[in-house]
Amino acid sequence: MKKLHLLTVLIITSTFLVFISWNNAKPKSHFLSNIEEIKTGKNTIENMQTAYKGEIIATAKYVAFVRKDEQEGFNSIAILQKAVSFAESTNGQNHHAVIANASVKGPIIKPEYQLKTLKENLLKDINGEAYEADKMNSAFLKTAEAASTQTTFLSLSYAMKTEVNHKAFFEHALAAINSNSLKSLPTTYFVYPFCFNIYSQEPIHCDFSLTQANKFSNN
Repeated sequence: MKKLHLLTVLIITSTFLVFISWNNAKPKSHFLSNIEEIKTGKNTIENMQTAYKGEIIATAKYVAFVRKDEQEGFNSIAILQKAVSFAESTNGQNHHAVIANASVKGPIIKPEYQLKTLKENLLKDINGEAYEADKMNSAFLKTAEAASTQTTFLSLSYAMKTEVNHKAFFEHALAAINSNSLKSLPTTYFVYPFCFNIYSQEPIHCDFSLTQANKFSNN
């Protein structure tokens, strides 16, 4: 498997929207009335639009952070944020596919964000990933489960798991800055295309989908 080093993220090619073709709905719960089902389904689409918006804004923000970090010489941080940006972007594409599958147009988004110091940006990254994983997507998953929308649940589930992972990477990066040990940070990251999990070392399999590493192709 190839490794793309300084300022490059290894992207292992695959079809990241395969799960969109899965059965889109499990049998409805007998405990939901027709009105409740309609309301829950509507809330699910609105949640997916919010989640999609969050991923697109995050992608644009991390791209801007990469440029700033590169200009300031923080290459190891730029590498990490480039990997996270790719993961956020592909999660966003999955969310958009779920929205389109419901015959609903995705929202028009104009990303807005602020560029501050490296530490401030990383702290904001940590807080943002924590909010999306612990609160936003966690609540959205409950709604998707109640609505029995399998593809929505899967898309949000992978997004939530990657956000927990991103938070841990950002916390590690911030700790390296505080301890003046930036050289200890990885210079290569692996992003798996089905669940978009990020690794600093080549794993045996994806922790989320359990897909074996030797089953993926790379470019």
